Amino acid sequence: MSSEDRYWNRDELYQEVWSVPMWTLAKKYGISDVGLAKVCRKLTIPLPGRGYWARKQAGQKVSQDPLPDIKEKDKVLLQKPAPPKEHPTTEELWADDERAQIARLEGLSRESLLKRGDLSHPLIVQARAKLAKANESPHGILWTAEQCLDIRVSRSSLGRAIRVMAGVIAMFEAGGFTVSLGNGHRQETTATIYGQKIKFGLVEQVDRIQTTMAPSGGGVDCVLKYGAQPPVGREPSGKLLIEVLDSWSKKRWKDGKTAQLEDLVPKALAGFIRIALGRRAEEEKRAAEGRERQNRIDERDRVLAAIKAEKVRVRALRHLATDWLRAEQLRSFISAASHAGSQRGQSAEPGTPFGDWLSWAAKQADRLDPLKESPESIVDCKLEPPDEPTWSYSYRKPPAPFRFPKPIWKIQKGG
Repeated sequence: MSSEDRYWNRDELYQEVWSVPMWTLAKKYGISDVGLAKVCRKLTIPLPGRGYWARKQAGQKVSQDPLPDIKEKDKVLLQKPAPPKEHPTTEELWADDERAQIARLEGLSRESLLKRGDLSHPLIVQARAKLAKANESPHGILWTAEQCLDIRVSRSSLGRAIRVMAGVIAMFEAGGFTVSLGNGHRQETTATIYGQKIKFGLVEQVDRIQTTMAPSGGGVDCVLKYGAQPPVGREPSGKLLIEVLDSWSKKRWKDGKTAQLEDLVPKALAGFIRIALGRRAEEEKRAAEGRERQNRIDERDRVLAAIKAEKVRVRALRHLATDWLRAEQLRSFISAASHAGSQRGQSAEPGTPFGDWLSWAAKQADRLDPLKESPESIVDCKLEPPDEPTWSYSYRKPPAPFRFPKPIWKIQKGG
Protein backbone atom coordinates (compact mmCIF):
# COMPACT_ATOMS: atom_id res chain seq x y z
CA MET A 1 0.00 0.00 0.00
CA SER A 2 1.42 3.37 -1.03
CA SER A 3 1.59 6.34 1.31
CA GLU A 4 -1.25 8.02 -0.60
CA ASP A 5 -3.54 5.04 0.00
CA ARG A 6 -2.43 4.68 3.62
CA TYR A 7 -3.71 8.11 4.73
CA TRP A 8 -7.06 9.81 4.32
CA ASN A 9 -7.40 12.21 1.40
CA ARG A 10 -9.51 15.09 2.67
CA ASP A 11 -10.91 16.17 -0.70
CA GLU A 12 -11.80 12.63 -1.80
CA LEU A 13 -13.44 11.79 1.52
CA TYR A 14 -15.50 14.99 1.33
CA GLN A 15 -16.85 13.99 -2.09
CA GLU A 16 -17.65 10.46 -0.88
CA VAL A 17 -19.41 11.66 2.27
CA TRP A 18 -21.79 13.82 0.25
CA SER A 19 -22.42 11.22 -2.46
CA VAL A 20 -22.88 8.03 -0.41
CA PRO A 21 -24.74 7.60 2.92
CA MET A 22 -22.44 7.33 5.90
CA TRP A 23 -23.49 3.81 6.94
CA THR A 24 -22.82 2.54 3.39
CA LEU A 25 -19.50 4.33 3.03
CA ALA A 26 -18.30 3.05 6.41
CA LYS A 27 -18.62 -0.56 5.22
CA LYS A 28 -16.19 0.21 2.38
CA TYR A 29 -13.47 1.06 4.89
CA GLY A 30 -14.38 -1.63 7.41
CA ILE A 31 -15.34 0.76 10.24
CA SER A 32 -18.57 1.98 11.82
CA ASP A 33 -20.43 5.09 10.72
CA VAL A 34 -19.62 6.64 14.12
CA GLY A 35 -15.91 6.03 13.56
CA LEU A 36 -16.08 7.54 10.07
CA ALA A 37 -17.90 10.59 11.45
CA LYS A 38 -15.06 11.08 13.97
CA VAL A 39 -12.53 10.98 11.13
CA CYS A 40 -14.52 13.64 9.25
CA ARG A 41 -14.66 15.89 12.31
CA LYS A 42 -10.89 15.60 12.81
CA LEU A 43 -10.34 16.50 9.16
CA THR A 44 -12.87 19.38 9.37
CA ILE A 45 -15.19 17.82 6.79
CA PRO A 46 -18.86 18.91 7.02
CA LEU A 47 -21.41 16.10 7.15
CA PRO A 48 -24.95 15.91 5.70
CA GLY A 49 -27.61 16.82 8.23
CA ARG A 50 -30.56 14.79 9.46
CA GLY A 51 -33.05 14.02 6.66
CA TYR A 52 -30.59 14.91 3.86
CA TRP A 53 -30.70 11.53 2.13
CA ALA A 54 -34.48 11.16 2.53
CA ARG A 55 -35.08 14.52 0.87
CA LYS A 56 -32.57 13.71 -1.87
CA GLN A 57 -34.21 10.35 -2.54
CA ALA A 58 -37.62 12.04 -2.70
CA GLY A 59 -36.30 14.36 -5.42
CA GLN A 60 -36.28 17.50 -3.31
CA LYS A 61 -33.62 20.14 -3.75
CA VAL A 62 -30.82 19.80 -1.20
CA SER A 63 -27.75 21.94 -0.58
CA GLN A 64 -24.21 20.70 0.05
CA ASP A 65 -22.03 22.48 2.59
CA PRO A 66 -18.72 23.62 1.06
CA LEU A 67 -15.42 22.17 2.26
CA PRO A 68 -13.78 24.85 4.44
CA ASP A 69 -10.20 25.87 3.79
CA ILE A 70 -7.68 25.16 6.53
CA LYS A 71 -4.18 26.48 7.06
CA GLU A 72 -1.16 24.34 6.40
CA LYS A 73 -0.22 24.22 10.08
CA ASP A 74 -3.72 23.01 11.03
CA LYS A 75 -3.76 20.09 8.59
CA VAL A 76 -4.06 16.66 10.21
CA LEU A 77 -2.60 13.46 8.75
CA LEU A 78 -4.76 10.49 9.72
CA GLN A 79 -4.01 6.89 8.81
CA LYS A 80 -6.74 4.74 7.29
CA PRO A 81 -7.75 1.52 9.03
CA ALA A 82 -6.49 -1.74 7.62
CA PRO A 83 -8.74 -2.98 4.80
CA PRO A 84 -11.19 -5.65 5.97
CA LYS A 85 -10.34 -9.23 5.10
CA GLU A 86 -12.46 -10.62 2.31
CA HIS A 87 -13.66 -14.08 3.27
CA PRO A 88 -14.81 -16.34 0.44
CA THR A 89 -18.48 -17.19 0.33
CA THR A 90 -19.66 -20.71 1.04
CA GLU A 91 -20.38 -21.41 -2.63
CA GLU A 92 -16.88 -20.32 -3.62
CA LEU A 93 -15.50 -23.13 -1.41
CA TRP A 94 -17.52 -25.84 -3.18
CA ALA A 95 -15.80 -28.24 -5.54
CA ASP A 96 -16.93 -28.53 -9.16
CA ASP A 97 -18.40 -31.99 -8.63
CA GLU A 98 -20.39 -30.69 -5.63
CA ARG A 99 -21.88 -27.87 -7.72
CA ALA A 100 -22.69 -30.34 -10.46
CA GLN A 101 -24.41 -32.67 -7.99
CA ILE A 102 -26.61 -29.85 -6.68
CA ALA A 103 -27.53 -28.76 -10.21
CA ARG A 104 -28.32 -32.36 -11.18
CA LEU A 105 -30.59 -32.82 -8.17
CA GLU A 106 -32.47 -29.59 -8.78
CA GLY A 107 -33.14 -30.72 -12.34
CA LEU A 108 -34.77 -34.04 -11.40
CA SER A 109 -38.51 -34.50 -11.88
CA ARG A 110 -41.24 -36.02 -9.72
CA GLU A 111 -41.31 -39.18 -11.83
CA SER A 112 -37.62 -39.89 -11.23
CA LEU A 113 -38.21 -39.64 -7.48
CA LEU A 114 -41.07 -42.13 -7.51
CA LYS A 115 -39.19 -44.54 -9.78
CA ARG A 116 -36.14 -44.55 -7.52
CA GLY A 117 -38.12 -45.21 -4.37
CA ASP A 118 -37.52 -48.73 -3.06
CA LEU A 119 -40.34 -49.88 -0.80
CA SER A 120 -38.31 -52.98 0.09
CA HIS A 121 -35.57 -50.96 1.75
CA PRO A 122 -34.99 -52.28 5.32
CA LEU A 123 -35.67 -48.89 6.91
CA ILE A 124 -38.90 -48.49 4.93
CA VAL A 125 -40.08 -52.01 5.76
CA GLN A 126 -39.33 -51.44 9.44
CA ALA A 127 -41.10 -48.06 9.53
CA ARG A 128 -44.17 -49.39 7.71
CA ALA A 129 -44.50 -52.31 10.12
CA LYS A 130 -44.09 -50.21 13.26
CA LEU A 131 -46.31 -47.34 12.15
CA ALA A 132 -49.06 -49.68 10.95
CA LYS A 133 -49.67 -50.74 14.53
CA ALA A 134 -48.77 -47.35 16.09
CA ASN A 135 -51.11 -45.38 18.31
CA GLU A 136 -52.70 -42.07 17.38
CA SER A 137 -52.11 -38.84 19.24
CA PRO A 138 -55.08 -36.63 20.24
CA HIS A 139 -54.48 -34.77 16.95
CA GLY A 140 -54.68 -37.94 14.88
CA ILE A 141 -50.92 -38.30 14.23
CA LEU A 142 -49.28 -41.72 14.46
CA TRP A 143 -46.58 -42.15 17.06
CA THR A 144 -44.54 -45.02 18.42
CA ALA A 145 -42.05 -45.47 21.20
CA GLU A 146 -40.04 -47.91 19.09
CA GLN A 147 -37.08 -46.88 16.96
CA CYS A 148 -37.93 -46.15 13.32
CA LEU A 149 -37.84 -43.43 10.68
CA ASP A 150 -39.14 -40.01 11.73
CA ILE A 151 -42.51 -40.11 9.94
CA ARG A 152 -45.23 -38.25 11.85
CA VAL A 153 -48.39 -38.42 9.75
CA SER A 154 -51.99 -39.57 10.06
CA ARG A 155 -53.02 -43.08 9.14
CA SER A 156 -54.65 -41.87 5.92
CA SER A 157 -51.40 -40.19 4.76
CA LEU A 158 -49.09 -43.04 5.78
CA GLY A 159 -48.93 -44.67 2.34
CA ARG A 160 -47.96 -41.44 0.59
CA ALA A 161 -45.44 -40.57 3.31
CA ILE A 162 -43.80 -44.00 2.99
CA ARG A 163 -43.43 -43.56 -0.78
CA VAL A 164 -41.91 -40.09 -0.37
CA MET A 165 -39.49 -41.27 2.30
CA ALA A 166 -38.48 -44.24 0.12
CA GLY A 167 -37.68 -41.85 -2.72
CA VAL A 168 -35.69 -39.58 -0.38
CA ILE A 169 -33.59 -42.47 0.94
CA ALA A 170 -32.99 -43.80 -2.59
CA MET A 171 -31.80 -40.42 -3.86
CA PHE A 172 -29.54 -39.91 -0.83
CA GLU A 173 -27.92 -43.31 -1.31
CA ALA A 174 -27.58 -42.75 -5.06
CA GLY A 175 -25.55 -39.63 -4.27
CA GLY A 176 -23.18 -41.58 -2.03
CA PHE A 177 -24.77 -40.48 1.23
CA THR A 178 -26.32 -42.54 4.03
CA VAL A 179 -29.55 -42.44 6.03
CA SER A 180 -29.63 -43.97 9.49
CA LEU A 181 -31.79 -44.08 12.59
CA GLY A 182 -31.04 -42.22 15.78
CA ASN A 183 -29.11 -43.85 18.56
CA GLY A 184 -31.71 -45.11 21.00
CA HIS A 185 -34.24 -42.34 20.28
CA ARG A 186 -37.64 -43.07 18.83
CA GLN A 187 -38.53 -41.74 15.38
CA GLU A 188 -35.24 -40.06 14.59
CA THR A 189 -33.73 -39.96 11.09
CA THR A 190 -30.21 -38.74 10.31
CA ALA A 191 -28.67 -38.14 6.88
CA THR A 192 -24.87 -38.14 6.70
CA ILE A 193 -23.76 -35.81 3.89
CA TYR A 194 -20.07 -35.03 3.35
CA GLY A 195 -19.40 -36.06 6.94
CA GLN A 196 -22.13 -33.79 8.33
CA LYS A 197 -25.04 -35.32 10.24
CA ILE A 198 -28.40 -33.66 9.51
CA LYS A 199 -31.55 -34.72 11.35
CA PHE A 200 -34.77 -34.47 9.40
CA GLY A 201 -38.35 -35.72 9.51
CA LEU A 202 -41.42 -36.17 7.32
CA VAL A 203 -44.34 -34.49 9.05
CA GLU A 204 -48.00 -33.86 8.33
CA GLN A 205 -49.30 -30.41 9.16
CA VAL A 206 -52.11 -30.12 11.70
CA ASP A 207 -54.85 -27.53 11.20
CA ARG A 208 -56.82 -25.78 13.91
CA ILE A 209 -60.58 -26.16 13.64
CA GLN A 210 -63.44 -24.80 15.67
CA THR A 211 -65.59 -27.46 17.28
CA THR A 212 -69.29 -27.03 16.56
CA MET A 213 -70.42 -29.53 19.20
CA ALA A 214 -71.62 -27.82 22.35
CA PRO A 215 -69.81 -28.85 25.52
CA SER A 216 -71.57 -30.92 28.09
CA GLY A 217 -73.22 -28.93 30.85
CA GLY A 218 -75.07 -25.68 30.89
CA GLY A 219 -74.13 -22.19 29.75
CA VAL A 220 -72.31 -21.42 33.01
CA ASP A 221 -70.06 -24.46 32.51
CA CYS A 222 -69.37 -23.33 28.95
CA VAL A 223 -68.30 -19.86 30.09
CA LEU A 224 -66.18 -21.16 32.92
CA LYS A 225 -64.52 -23.83 30.77
CA TYR A 226 -64.02 -22.03 27.47
CA GLY A 227 -64.35 -18.33 28.31
CA ALA A 228 -67.43 -17.92 26.14
CA GLN A 229 -65.29 -18.93 23.11
CA PRO A 230 -66.07 -22.03 21.05
CA PRO A 231 -63.57 -24.85 21.71
CA VAL A 232 -60.76 -25.31 19.19
CA GLY A 233 -59.66 -28.73 17.95
CA ARG A 234 -56.82 -29.97 15.75
CA GLU A 235 -56.91 -32.46 12.91
CA PRO A 236 -54.47 -33.63 10.21
CA SER A 237 -54.52 -31.48 7.09
CA GLY A 238 -53.15 -34.01 4.62
CA LYS A 239 -50.30 -31.63 3.74
CA LEU A 240 -46.84 -33.15 4.13
CA LEU A 241 -43.53 -31.40 4.69
CA ILE A 242 -39.87 -32.30 5.08
CA GLU A 243 -38.13 -30.31 7.79
CA VAL A 244 -34.56 -30.09 9.06
CA LEU A 245 -34.53 -30.57 12.82
CA ASP A 246 -31.37 -28.65 13.67
CA SER A 247 -31.28 -25.63 15.94
CA TRP A 248 -29.24 -23.32 13.67
CA SER A 249 -30.33 -24.46 10.18
CA LYS A 250 -34.11 -24.79 10.29
CA LYS A 251 -35.49 -25.40 6.81
CA ARG A 252 -38.67 -26.97 5.47
CA TRP A 253 -40.24 -27.92 2.15
CA LYS A 254 -43.99 -28.54 2.10
CA ASP A 255 -47.06 -29.03 -0.04
CA GLY A 256 -48.22 -25.81 -1.62
CA LYS A 257 -51.03 -24.53 -3.81
CA THR A 258 -49.13 -25.11 -7.05
CA ALA A 259 -46.69 -27.92 -6.19
CA GLN A 260 -46.78 -30.99 -4.01
CA LEU A 261 -43.99 -32.25 -1.80
CA GLU A 262 -43.01 -34.88 -4.40
CA ASP A 263 -42.18 -32.04 -6.80
CA LEU A 264 -40.02 -30.32 -4.19
CA VAL A 265 -38.03 -33.33 -2.96
CA PRO A 266 -35.14 -32.85 -5.46
CA LYS A 267 -34.79 -29.23 -4.35
CA ALA A 268 -35.05 -30.34 -0.73
CA LEU A 269 -32.17 -32.81 -1.19
CA ALA A 270 -30.14 -30.07 -2.90
CA GLY A 271 -30.93 -27.92 0.12
CA PHE A 272 -29.66 -30.67 2.41
CA ILE A 273 -26.37 -30.70 0.50
CA ARG A 274 -26.13 -26.91 0.77
CA ILE A 275 -26.64 -27.14 4.53
CA ALA A 276 -23.95 -29.83 4.81
CA LEU A 277 -21.49 -27.86 2.69
CA GLY A 278 -22.23 -24.73 4.70
CA ARG A 279 -21.55 -26.57 7.94
CA ARG A 280 -18.35 -28.04 6.54
CA ALA A 281 -17.17 -24.60 5.43
CA GLU A 282 -18.02 -23.19 8.87
CA GLU A 283 -16.06 -25.98 10.57
CA GLU A 284 -13.08 -25.42 8.27
CA LYS A 285 -13.28 -21.70 8.97
CA ARG A 286 -13.33 -22.29 12.74
CA ALA A 287 -10.46 -24.76 12.41
CA ALA A 288 -8.43 -22.24 10.38
CA GLU A 289 -9.18 -19.52 12.92
CA GLY A 290 -8.15 -21.90 15.70
CA ARG A 291 -4.87 -22.69 13.94
CA GLU A 292 -4.23 -19.00 13.36
CA ARG A 293 -5.00 -18.23 17.00
CA GLN A 294 -2.71 -21.05 18.13
CA ASN A 295 0.04 -19.79 15.81
CA ARG A 296 -0.26 -16.34 17.38
CA ILE A 297 -0.08 -17.89 20.85
CA ASP A 298 2.96 -19.97 19.86
CA GLU A 299 4.66 -16.94 18.33
CA ARG A 300 3.94 -14.90 21.44
CA ASP A 301 5.33 -17.67 23.66
CA ARG A 302 8.40 -17.90 21.44
CA VAL A 303 9.01 -14.16 21.67
CA LEU A 304 8.46 -14.20 25.45
CA ALA A 305 10.93 -17.09 25.80
CA ALA A 306 13.45 -15.23 23.65
CA ILE A 307 12.98 -12.08 25.75
CA LYS A 308 13.44 -14.06 28.96
CA ALA A 309 16.59 -15.75 27.63
CA GLU A 310 17.95 -12.40 26.47
CA LYS A 311 17.34 -10.86 29.88
CA VAL A 312 19.19 -13.75 31.51
CA ARG A 313 22.16 -13.27 29.18
CA VAL A 314 22.21 -9.51 29.77
CA ARG A 315 22.08 -10.05 33.53
CA ALA A 316 24.93 -12.57 33.29
CA LEU A 317 26.93 -10.13 31.18
CA ARG A 318 26.48 -7.40 33.76
CA HIS A 319 27.58 -9.78 36.50
CA LEU A 320 30.69 -10.61 34.49
CA ALA A 321 31.44 -6.92 34.02
CA THR A 322 30.90 -6.33 37.76
CA ASP A 323 33.22 -9.23 38.65
CA TRP A 324 35.86 -7.90 36.26
CA LEU A 325 35.64 -4.43 37.83
CA ARG A 326 35.93 -5.97 41.31
CA ALA A 327 38.95 -8.00 40.18
CA GLU A 328 40.62 -4.91 38.76
CA GLN A 329 39.80 -3.04 41.95
CA LEU A 330 41.40 -5.83 44.00
CA ARG A 331 44.53 -5.78 41.82
CA SER A 332 44.79 -2.02 42.23
CA PHE A 333 44.50 -2.45 45.99
CA ILE A 334 47.11 -5.27 46.02
CA SER A 335 49.50 -3.12 43.97
CA ALA A 336 49.00 -0.17 46.32
CA ALA A 337 49.54 -2.41 49.39
CA SER A 338 52.72 -3.86 47.90
CA HIS A 339 54.02 -0.39 47.06
CA ALA A 340 53.22 0.95 50.55
CA GLY A 341 54.88 -2.07 52.20
CA SER A 342 58.06 -1.74 50.11
CA GLN A 343 58.32 1.94 51.01
CA ARG A 344 58.34 0.95 54.70
CA GLY A 345 60.90 -1.78 54.23
CA GLN A 346 58.48 -4.72 54.44
CA SER A 347 59.59 -7.84 52.59
CA ALA A 348 57.18 -9.19 49.99
CA GLU A 349 59.22 -12.28 49.20
CA PRO A 350 57.43 -15.67 49.03
CA GLY A 351 57.48 -17.39 52.41
CA THR A 352 57.07 -14.16 54.36
CA PRO A 353 53.65 -13.40 55.86
CA PHE A 354 53.18 -10.30 53.72
CA GLY A 355 54.44 -12.04 50.56
CA ASP A 356 52.10 -15.00 51.10
CA TRP A 357 49.22 -12.65 51.64
CA LEU A 358 49.95 -10.80 48.38
CA SER A 359 50.01 -14.13 46.52
CA TRP A 360 46.75 -15.22 48.14
CA ALA A 361 45.06 -11.89 47.35
CA ALA A 362 46.19 -12.10 43.69
CA LYS A 363 44.56 -15.53 43.43
CA GLN A 364 41.30 -14.13 44.80
CA ALA A 365 41.39 -11.41 42.15
CA ASP A 366 41.94 -14.07 39.49
CA ARG A 367 38.97 -16.05 40.85
CA LEU A 368 36.77 -13.02 40.34
CA ASP A 369 38.16 -12.13 36.89
CA PRO A 370 35.99 -13.72 34.16
CA LEU A 371 38.87 -13.34 31.68
CA LYS A 372 41.21 -15.70 33.56
CA GLU A 373 41.23 -19.29 34.72
CA SER A 374 39.97 -19.62 38.28
CA PRO A 375 42.68 -20.92 40.69
CA GLU A 376 41.74 -23.74 43.05
CA SER A 377 40.48 -22.77 46.49
CA ILE A 378 39.34 -24.60 49.58
CA VAL A 379 35.92 -22.97 49.23
CA ASP A 380 35.35 -25.17 46.16
CA CYS A 381 35.41 -28.33 48.26
CA LYS A 382 32.07 -30.06 48.82
CA LEU A 383 31.78 -31.89 52.13
CA GLU A 384 29.59 -34.92 52.68
CA PRO A 385 26.79 -34.46 55.21
CA PRO A 386 27.43 -36.03 58.64
CA ASP A 387 26.16 -39.57 59.25
CA GLU A 388 24.32 -38.54 62.38
CA PRO A 389 23.04 -35.01 62.86
CA THR A 390 24.35 -33.32 65.98
CA TRP A 391 21.77 -31.45 68.00
CA SER A 392 22.61 -28.83 70.53
CA TYR A 393 20.16 -26.77 72.47
CA SER A 394 22.80 -24.64 74.18
CA TYR A 395 23.57 -21.12 73.05
CA ARG A 396 26.59 -20.78 70.84
CA LYS A 397 28.28 -17.43 70.69
CA PRO A 398 28.87 -16.46 67.05
CA PRO A 399 32.54 -16.10 66.08
CA ALA A 400 34.04 -12.63 65.97
CA PRO A 401 34.20 -11.10 62.48
CA PHE A 402 37.53 -11.56 60.78
CA ARG A 403 39.57 -8.38 60.14
CA PHE A 404 42.97 -7.91 58.60
CA PRO A 405 45.50 -5.87 60.62
CA LYS A 406 46.12 -2.26 59.84
CA PRO A 407 48.45 -1.64 58.06
CA ILE A 408 48.19 -4.86 56.09
CA TRP A 409 51.94 -5.67 56.08
CA LYS A 410 51.73 -6.32 59.82
CA ILE A 411 49.90 -9.56 59.05
CA GLN A 412 51.20 -12.59 60.91
CA LYS A 413 51.99 -16.05 59.60
CA GLY A 414 48.77 -17.92 58.65
CA GLY A 415 46.65 -14.76 58.71
